[in-house]
Amino acid sequence: MKRNVFKLDKKSDKEIIGLAWPSILEQLLEMMVGMVSTILMGRIGTDAVAAVGMVNMLVGFLQTVFSGLSIGTTVIIARVIGEGNKTEAKRALVQSMYMALFVGVFLAAFGRIFSVNILKIFFGGSDIKVFNIGISYFNIIAFNLPFFVLDIIISGAMRGAGDTKTPMVITGIVNVINVILNCALIFGVKPLHIPALGVVGSAIAVTISRIIAVTIRTIVLYAHKGLKLNLSFKDDYSLRPQLMKRITKIGVPGFIEQAVMQGGFLVLEVIIVTMGTVAMASYQVGINVNSLAFFPIFGFAIANTTLVGQSLGERDYKKSETYAHESLKIAMIAAFIIGMLMIIFSRPLAMLYSSDPKVINESLGLIRTFAILEPMLAILNLCSATLKAAGDIMYVMITSFIGLWTCRVFVSFALNKWLGIGMTAVMIGIFFDFSSRSVMYLRRMKKGKWKYLKV
Repeated sequence: MKRNVFKLDKKSDKEIIGLAWPSILEQLLEMMVGMVSTILMGRIGTDAVAAVGMVNMLVGFLQTVFSGLSIGTTVIIARVIGEGNKTEAKRALVQSMYMALFVGVFLAAFGRIFSVNILKIFFGGSDIKVFNIGISYFNIIAFNLPFFVLDIIISGAMRGAGDTKTPMVITGIVNVINVILNCALIFGVKPLHIPALGVVGSAIAVTISRIIAVTIRTIVLYAHKGLKLNLSFKDDYSLRPQLMKRITKIGVPGFIEQAVMQGGFLVLEVIIVTMGTVAMASYQVGINVNSLAFFPIFGFAIANTTLVGQSLGERDYKKSETYAHESLKIAMIAAFIIGMLMIIFSRPLAMLYSSDPKVINESLGLIRTFAILEPMLAILNLCSATLKAAGDIMYVMITSFIGLWTCRVFVSFALNKWLGIGMTAVMIGIFFDFSSRSVMYLRRMKKGKWKYLKV
């Protein structure tokens, strides 16, 4: 029977939206805290903004890569929950937590020992004062990496079990604590005899907040018996290498995929640096505006991963296909609406981020390019989420490299070098990247072989 691509399934859509909206709200909360942090750094001075931004760029890279690693946890837990095997889901969570602690402690020690060398590699050309502030900030932030990785893994496990509201509520609480601590420790509180610590105070606040986040998530895992996934002291805490191997079979390619993606973004920024200050600023404006559109798509991708994974665990292949197609339809509708709004309000949106007429005019083309491509962004994110949920992560990893590095990075570099067309080259590269990956992922999903993969 031929599928009606325009007709929506109300029952499935309700489940998808029910899982998606908490993740969307959680991402918006994270973005707002980032904005508040930037504003607070601005009150200290330009050097503080540059130094903290420098370190946060590196931490943001690690966060995205860790999220790729946590996909293994999310997918396996979704599968075994779908199979009705809650005991195995608990075991998977425990093994993931062991691996998260190992990775986090290793990175914390490595980062602390080689902090100067690490920051020199990425930001050696910075002003010495900015660089020294960045070192002091990074040395404290490095301490929270074990908690950082554990936080991402536990959140991913909860989502895999079909619980997106608990991570959202905890993130909301911790973000409020984070802002309060930042204000108190950066500027001081005289009645409480808390000294003003500036950038160091911000690093301490972020670290304390991360520790609180993990503590709350762990307490909730053990104390809240109504959760879809919880733990007790009677559960199995023995090391299970086979289960670890099963998780890493998905997680490692996910890790590599995100590393490849983030590396490509970093190289593209290096290329744009050669185009001048206006090009650099306009690209940042375009990326920031596009990130507003990405949050809804990200939320639907998380819901899709969970529902498709659980359906495959149940071996209900028809239902998994329904969820995959319905998530894609909803995300494309949302992306189309957001894209239209971005075109209509492109100039006011650009003016939010810059007052320089040259930057505003240069960024308009990039914002409108992203706006036109938003439905493609929905396709490539939702289809890749389906493939990841099915365990077809190697295909996603390989095609990510082809799309981003060959189409976006190489095309942007080549066209600018040969024709000298600046940001137009970048826009053409982005178009080829989005279109190539969306076609590859959509064709792969349409074939349907992903439904029968063993993970």
